[in-house]
Amino acid sequence: MKHFILTGHARISEGIASAVELILGKKILYFNAYVDNSDKPFYESIKKEIESIDKNDEIIIFTDIFGGSVNNEMMKLLSLPNIHLISGMNLGLVIQFLMTDDDTPIEENINQYIESAKNNIIYCNNLVKNQNSEYIEEF
Repeated sequence: MKHFILTGHARISEGIASAVELILGKKILYFNAYVDNSDKPFYESIKKEIESIDKNDEIIIFTDIFGGSVNNEMMKLLSLPNIHLISGMNLGLVIQFLMTDDDTPIEENINQYIESAKNNIIYCNNLVKNQNSEYIEEF
């Protein structure tokens, strides 16, 4: 079984989780970092959640930015063999993972999904400059 966790600065993970629910009708676990004065840091909450998951299940954690404090905290979890950590989350990337067949090991598609997400970051002004007006009007 696969488990997905979103975490990032402020409420970015909550926003992506909300959009996933709207688009796919699926709820996804998320943790907001640095949004309140909680005595329990987000890392401890995530660690507790992970400890409740079967050790044979894959856990995919998405963070907002590589090298940021949230991602650095999640890096501590990489000693666990069932953890996959992906930084630079965006809605398209998360949706690709959620639509993966549960029987397919995540490592079979992880690099493909990341590459696809990179390819879907597009400066749309260049589309307008490089396409004829008929194509643009179809949008």
